Amino acid sequence: MAKKEEKIYVVGHKNPDTDSICTAIAYANLKTKLTQIRHEPRRAGQLNEETQYVLERFGVKVPLLLSDLREQIKDVDLRESEEINGNLSIRTAWEKMTEMNTHTLPITRDGMLEGVITKGDIAKSYMDVYDNTMLAKARTQYRNIAAAVEGKVETGNEHGYFQKGKVAIAASGKNLMTRFIEKDDLVIMGDRVDAQQCAIDMDASCMVICQGYPISEDILRQAEKKQIVVIRTPHDTFTAAQHINQSIPVRFFMTRENLVTFHIRDFVDDVKEVMARKRFRDFPVLGNQGKFVGLVSRRRLLNVKKKQVILVDHNEKNQAVDGVEEADVLEIIDHHRLSSIETMGPVYFRNQPVGCTATIVYQMYEENG
Repeated sequence: MAKKEEKIYVVGHKNPDTDSICTAIAYANLKTKLTQIRHEPRRAGQLNEETQYVLERFGVKVPLLLSDLREQIKDVDLRESEEINGNLSIRTAWEKMTEMNTHTLPITRDGMLEGVITKGDIAKSYMDVYDNTMLAKARTQYRNIAAAVEGKVETGNEHGYFQKGKVAIAASGKNLMTRFIEKDDLVIMGDRVDAQQCAIDMDASCMVICQGYPISEDILRQAEKKQIVVIRTPHDTFTAAQHINQSIPVRFFMTRENLVTFHIRDFVDDVKEVMARKRFRDFPVLGNQGKFVGLVSRRRLLNVKKKQVILVDHNEKNQAVDGVEEADVLEIIDHHRLSSIETMGPVYFRNQPVGCTATIVYQMYEENG
């Protein structure tokens, strides 16, 4: 994910008055001009009628509410992921995970999370025993089958789906083949023309011809007429049969139910508690309208950056935004008595006995020309 733009909040006290709000707006503007770093004015509570009137009178936008300074998931550099459709084969999913050095892929559709697939899910698919109708049950696309066996579709609709029948290997004579090959089966075979003809006569839905053997024009013509998909692969029968299950779409193995997800506004402390009770490596993060925005892991939470804030018109903890003790306080500009705010390190502190904090900010505008 692209590095987040540096942002510093400028905020006054709870139950804000006009001085608190106008100072935050004016000082954020000054600091942005001086530092070229984005400073955002915020409010710590509801505006009173006087302040609303002032902002409306001068056409100034009301600052957004800042109710808590604790770190949120939105402050974490999430791992983004391209849109990965449920039709993707488990072979391609594995390759993507290896390329991206990750163990989890989110499966999305139009930006909405449908499920997640992990390397563990894919490994489990090889260990569990599946019957020979598995490809059909999973509604596997023919182009996925061709890709899994590193082959080429010679005729037929590669965008169609294998959704009936079983996978069979034509290793016997014609008489035995006619007994076990049925309509809509997918048949893996070699260069024997009698086996190829038998598959066509039995109305197979797909023929996988191994070891790159050339296919006669007559066979291709008959297959095209019956809308049978013919795939030619350079692999031998054993290898083709071994690889063909890699074509099954990820939606067949992905986890859909009881997904552990977080919202982009969830607090990091709360997320850590949930993660401690779960064994997953990565967790999906959702944004507005439930849109998928990225993945978060324990490791990424270690690098979360504290929110940076400048406090204006107050220096008491009980007047500050909740969670201020966990934030990185950079400056305090105030005109009240000194009080209880504690900071992580030394800060720029400007406190003057004047009527309002806005007077101090006005002086700072003059000082900086």
